[in-house]
Amino acid sequence: MSTPISQARARRWQLLSFGDPVADIVIAASEPPALGEKVVGRPLGMLAGGTTANVACAVARLGLSSGVFGGIGDDAPGQLLQDSFAAFGVDTSHLRRTQGAASASAIVIVTPSGEKSIIYQPMDSAPLDSLQLKAALAETRVVYAMPYDLEQFDTLSATARAQGTLVAIDLERAVAPDGEAMRERVSRSDIVFFNQSGFEAGAGCAPSFDAMRALLALGPKVVVVSLGAAGAMAVTDAEQAAQAVFPARVLDTAGAGDSFNAAFLAAWLEGARLRAALAFACAAASCTVAAMGARTALPDRATVESVLARHQGRDE
Repeated sequence: MSTPISQARARRWQLLSFGDPVADIVIAASEPPALGEKVVGRPLGMLAGGTTANVACAVARLGLSSGVFGGIGDDAPGQLLQDSFAAFGVDTSHLRRTQGAASASAIVIVTPSGEKSIIYQPMDSAPLDSLQLKAALAETRVVYAMPYDLEQFDTLSATARAQGTLVAIDLERAVAPDGEAMRERVSRSDIVFFNQSGFEAGAGCAPSFDAMRALLALGPKVVVVSLGAAGAMAVTDAEQAAQAVFPARVLDTAGAGDSFNAAFLAAWLEGARLRAALAFACAAASCTVAAMGARTALPDRATVESVLARHQGRDE
């Protein structure tokens, strides 16, 4: 089992993101095209993204040390991704750059409501360097992953636990589309984040405290579900909490879930109680949706705390 958070020794990084960063080609459109149809779009540029990479940047923005374990190509998008990490202060000593390879990319269609549709093109897979992975995990308190590849994730989880490193994962419907896939991944993790559709796909029911608590029997210490405009919920063996969203002008929801997860982890790693960590996460997400791009409005700690101060006493 992993070392309890409160007992973890001092390490180089509070969080290590595992996975390749993604260059987002962002297009504004009135709505995504239906199959066989065409819509007119307006280019908004190429922006640095990728779920796990966004979390590393968000954690760094909140004042915690973070690093990235993944790969980029030697193309222009790869340079964009590396430059973005540098701007946020994310350590890239375990970010490999592969000659002749194309970086991971995504076409992101954003509607006027701020909702998005995504087509994702990953990098060509490369075998894990087990010695490099072990060295990296020995220097971090928590590794954060989106575990599409179960075999790879099994290696990551086993290596992390051998190093006393906590494992946090993000489970969307595309990652775990059924109960078996969900259980296999949850059982290898310490902190599990779902969005609502991901929870419903894996658990076969709507999110509830009872349904979330049932997943704790598989091994994780914390289960968190973000509910979009309905807020968020979280459970541990000892606590449960729900939090409403904080008012925000929504321009783009890209990165909101990543900002939420990063802020929850930042608060949790610092010893916050469940309710306080959930409120901190919802406040961070409310800041992120106010600008176009997943990382454009990632908030610093003072900004999140100012949101909390303005809405002090806000109930579930």
